[in-house]
Amino acid sequence: MLTSEQKEAVRYDDNLMLTACPGSGKTRVIVSKLARVVDSVRETPRFVGCITYTNAAVNEIEARLRRHIHPGDEVYYDVCTIHSFCLNHIFRNFSHLINGYKNGFKVLTPDNDEFRKHVDAVWETFGKTNLTSKDYEEFTQLRINSSGDPVGSAIEQGSLTKEIAKQFWARIRKAGFVDFSNIIYYSLVLLQKRPEILDCVASKFAWILVDEFQDTTDIQVDLLSLIADKGRTKFLLVGDPYQSIFRFAGSKPELAVDFAVHIGARTDLQLSGNFRSSSPILEHAEKIFQRTPPMKALGPSKEFTEEPEWRYGQSAFEVIEDFFLPALEGLDIRYGESAILAPSWFSLFPIGKKLRNYGISVVGPGARPYRKAWLIAPLAEQICGYLMGPNPDIITGIERTLFNTILNTTGRTEFNIFSYQGRVLVFRLLAEAQKLRVTHESAVDWLNAAANIFSQVLIDHDYLVESEGYLLSMSVNGMIADMVKNKVDIANLSISDFGVYASPDQALKLSTIHNAKGREFDAVAIVDLHEGKMPSYYDRTAEDVAEKKRLFYVGLTRAKRYLLYITDRTGRDGPSRFLAKGGLDIGITQ
Repeated sequence: MLTSEQKEAVRYDDNLMLTACPGSGKTRVIVSKLARVVDSVRETPRFVGCITYTNAAVNEIEARLRRHIHPGDEVYYDVCTIHSFCLNHIFRNFSHLINGYKNGFKVLTPDNDEFRKHVDAVWETFGKTNLTSKDYEEFTQLRINSSGDPVGSAIEQGSLTKEIAKQFWARIRKAGFVDFSNIIYYSLVLLQKRPEILDCVASKFAWILVDEFQDTTDIQVDLLSLIADKGRTKFLLVGDPYQSIFRFAGSKPELAVDFAVHIGARTDLQLSGNFRSSSPILEHAEKIFQRTPPMKALGPSKEFTEEPEWRYGQSAFEVIEDFFLPALEGLDIRYGESAILAPSWFSLFPIGKKLRNYGISVVGPGARPYRKAWLIAPLAEQICGYLMGPNPDIITGIERTLFNTILNTTGRTEFNIFSYQGRVLVFRLLAEAQKLRVTHESAVDWLNAAANIFSQVLIDHDYLVESEGYLLSMSVNGMIADMVKNKVDIANLSISDFGVYASPDQALKLSTIHNAKGREFDAVAIVDLHEGKMPSYYDRTAEDVAEKKRLFYVGLTRAKRYLLYITDRTGRDGPSRFLAKGGLDIGITQ
């Protein structure tokens, strides 16, 4: 059942910018609206686009939507990220018009070995060798603005320069690669310089729904504005300015307002009912940002009365061990329904390793004892997850993983993976995996055998050639070497130790607050709540601090029932201003 606020948003039949508080059921609104507008385009040449921020959100919306649409309706909509939207509806069809891509292209992702090779080569021309993980990561943070200039935190605060960025992009273009930032930029250029392409795209989309619109960027707004100006497409924009936390990626909350004004969108509708959190947690949220109207607890959590706590210890793990884990046991909250959040990955790695040594299954940094970049790893995790407990949603994950595995192995984009032919392949792999599970008790033995069988199946289905068949087995060797290095008892590994990453219902989650956006947990502990970390020493302007306040707000509103703020002796400058006087103004519980 939809609330009256939700119904009004779904039924409004023109441009709308909907403000949605945390836990307000915005995904339900998006799915309901998507199902409604698909009805209006069925058996017509028109189409509906739904753009959301992450692949996880894509999967969630698709899974829910399948319960509300008619068989065959999938040809009338596309749920995707902005990169996939541009790739599949603009760039892929017209890339031959761009210099360097006349003979096709390959998407360069950070987990592709070619990515590291090109980064190495560019740095070498600037006299830098012996690269660290940070040197590679900075290239993943590069963006292009609407004018074609390199921008991003890696340039503003890191070691990259515009010259280095331009040389990197020129190099990968010459090699026939395109990265995510260039996919969006070249799509914008195609719409700007080719009126016939813009006409084609605008005529195709009857509606475009955009989730998390508060985190849109200038280049995305320019691209959507070109489509909107044709007057053939209506928009539903869903977001919350208090949850805009991706300024390092180019997002600015004011861009959403400007675009809404540009298209004449209605802006007075709000979702104020919170179906996620208890009233005590919402009281804390309202102290950080007072909303009008204020959030009201409407879901099952409204019955919970546990007050959020602030605890201090010698280390974050000590507080987790002494207070968070006992609280979960006392409240009968499963590990799989709990999360430890932090402003950055840095402090989560040691916590993850200690929890794993403590015998607790964890998902997040410090959890995986091998690099996910190994070719076989994502596929093995998804298939083991299905073996642990058949789940239709994992089938979709296996399809996506197969697509990426083949792309990373061969450089070929095999979209028929998402067809009936691909589904047949998936179930053949699952059948072979189940047979191997019966004959191989050791998970490592299973992994070695699976790599060989999976390779042969992919060769039989013409996705690999014989000369590529050894690559999955090679990646198994890399995984085993990583696990030995991390002192994992590989003799006693089980299938579930791999599958937990695809079906993590039993594992405690470790995540940055950024990555937890859109998620919810029965219990949440937030670490590193110190001045110098939240906000950080790098946050020097009022705008910087305001965004960190929004980040803190996002973190605390992930919790349904139990919320623990953690500080420790590493906080030399004291607790975060968001906890102390002027913020929540609560005292430490010793």
